[in-house]
Parts: sequence; structure tokens; C-alpha cells
Amino acid sequence: MRTVRKPPPLKRRATIGVISPASPQRNDEYLHRGVRYLESIGYRVKLGKHALRRYNGYLAGTDDERIEDIESMFADPKIHAIFCARGGYGTSRILQRLNYDLIAANPKIFVGFSDLTALQSAIFRKTGLVTFSGAMPSVDMRDEFDAYAEESFWNILTSTQPAGVIAQPEEIVTLRTGAARGRLLCGNLSLFASLCGTPFAPAERKALYLIEDIGEEPYKIDRLLSQMENAGVFAKAGGIAFGQFTGIPTDRSATPQPPVSTVIQEYVERLGLPALGNLLYGHQAKKLTLPFGAMARIDGSKGTLELLEAGTE
Repeated sequence: MRTVRKPPPLKRRATIGVISPASPQRNDEYLHRGVRYLESIGYRVKLGKHALRRYNGYLAGTDDERIEDIESMFADPKIHAIFCARGGYGTSRILQRLNYDLIAANPKIFVGFSDLTALQSAIFRKTGLVTFSGAMPSVDMRDEFDAYAEESFWNILTSTQPAGVIAQPEEIVTLRTGAARGRLLCGNLSLFASLCGTPFAPAERKALYLIEDIGEEPYKIDRLLSQMENAGVFAKAGGIAFGQFTGIPTDRSATPQPPVSTVIQEYVERLGLPALGNLLYGHQAKKLTLPFGAMARIDGSKGTLELLEAGTE
């Protein structure tokens, strides 16, 4: 059985490596502003060699360049944490070629979101390393870091104590009663669905899935959930929670579509799992940062998500 590894917590004045494993910067100044934020609160920052590269339009460098930045940051003993600048697309292309032995031998904080779900899933599957799904420098830190998101981010990365019951300003909704305990697998629905049938998909039994997405019409969200259901993912799961589904197009389909909430509720009833909704986790400023792979508990009756262990040690 694979051993779960946790990185050391982030300490004051640590050195943070910032890389771009997916898409290029929309504007280089966004990344520079995110770096200045990190430096302003006392951290040292080292940009990946190819962090500002552009290749083939939608990639932040060739596959070789992006792999080089990931592996060099894990291998460098002077780097204490690795933050991904932004998501987009591209990490699925490099999963087969990464040196997972190198990553396992150098456990350190790794933070990403959105497209980084694929890389975080692969790292957990291959090495057991807990990573962190949440805020990123070019997106969340480039201007005014939302106060709730900022507090969640630093609390999760710097503490070795379990965060306990997640508190948020908006009510968490009970979608189906019941309770379940398992490893929290949090990320983007499209990416989880794309990993089905690959050796990089999560293999945990009784896992708790927390999923979100952006820019997907209701029928596409239905298809993605169906893909995961057909692949047997939910048959092995212990519980499910839904974050925010943002940027939903309303005028693309020639046929009427129900609200996303209707699609989600239908799957909740089909799956028969304890389920929560409206977690502040998604493509928005006010977002949670959470440990991918840490033990957690969903209580649908109480409407709570509880982190039972820290992501660091």
C-alpha cells in the first residue's frame, strides 16, 4: 500500500519557486505583481527558467521546458515550496514523462489549481505526496488578494494542525444526508474526467471528491459526471461535494437546459452518497485552498466539511 507523504510547512522567509506548468501568462505583469506580493510579506521568490515562455499559443513552453522547471524546483534544496503561476492547459501532456521518484524523494509544498488537477492527481497516485489546490500568484495574488482566500491559503500552508470544520461566509448546502470519511480529492471536474482510464487517476477507495468547473454548459457538466460514473469512480467514492460552477454559457445550445444545480442534484440522488454543495472552491476570488490527499470528513446531515489532518508535518 502506498505511503502518504506530507511536506514540511512553509516557514517565514522561505524561498518559493514559481513555475508555469500549463498555459502562458495572459500578461507577464500579472506574474510580476504576484511575485511582488509574495516578496512584500517576506518570502524570497525564484522564477522557473521558463516561467514566462510561450509555445504553440496555449502552452507555457515546450513539454521538455515545463518538465525541466517542475523537476528542477523539486530537486533544488534551496526551494521550500513550489507555486504554479496559473492554470489553463498543458499538464496532461507531461504526466507520462515526469520523474516521480525525484518528486517522492524531495517532498515539498506544491500549489496549483484548475488544469493543475491533473498533475496533482498524478503526483498523489505515483508518490503519495499531499499537494495543495487553491490560490495562484498570477491569478489571485496579482492585485488585491481576497481576504478570505488569503487567510485560507496561508493557514493551510503554514500550520501542522488540522484545520477542522471549514468555515465560510456563505452557507454550505446539504444535498444528501449521511456522513463519510476519506481522503479529500479536490479539483476540476473536466480534468478528473479526462484522467479516467489512465494510470494517473486517483485510486483511493472511499475518497471524498470536491469538484468545480468553469465555462461548461449544464449538458457538458452532465457528460463529465457521467464519464466519471461510467468509469466507476463514484462507485468507489465515500462522498461528494460541489464547489462553484462559474462562467456558464447561456446561449450556446439550441435546446433548453436546466440549471446546473438540477443536473448536480440528479447525480447526487443517482450516486446515493453523502453530498454537499456551495463550497467556496472554484474559479473565483473568494476561494478555499485545500490539501489534496489529506483525510477529511463530509457530514451531509450537518452540512460540514471537516479537515481531519493537516497537509503538512
